Amino acid sequence: MKQLLMIGFFWSGMLTSFAQNSFIKIKTTPPTKLKIGQSYKLKVCVVHDFTIEKTGSLTCMLRNGISKVSVDGWFINIFPFQYFTTILHTPFDTEFSFTVPYDYKGKFEVNLIGNLGPLKDSVHFIIPTYK
Repeated sequence: MKQLLMIGFFWSGMLTSFAQNSFIKIKTTPPTKLKIGQSYKLKVCVVHDFTIEKTGSLTCMLRNGISKVSVDGWFINIFPFQYFTTILHTPFDTEFSFTVPYDYKGKFEVNLIGNLGPLKDSVHFIIPTYK
């Protein structure tokens, strides 16, 4: 029993150390507005400081700006979930493609969420549409 407690303390210390000494950061430049019917590729970069390989995930969610209902399918957000592996001194670059429907009115929200073990970063912004 004493050995199990020691292993538990060691493991929780490793998780705390992992979270305190490392970071991930999502970087992107969102458009200020998009035209109805316009296709767009949102370029995203995940920056980290890992010296060893770790696998994480990046999610892009699109929601109606007023009702907060998901519009991923309507905007043809085909690949809303991507995996990435950290490589020393190499940020992970990717893009999420979507198209604003011709009959869409108003604003929509973009939520980007990056997870890597116990570490998490998220970016949220609202994009208005016009004719």
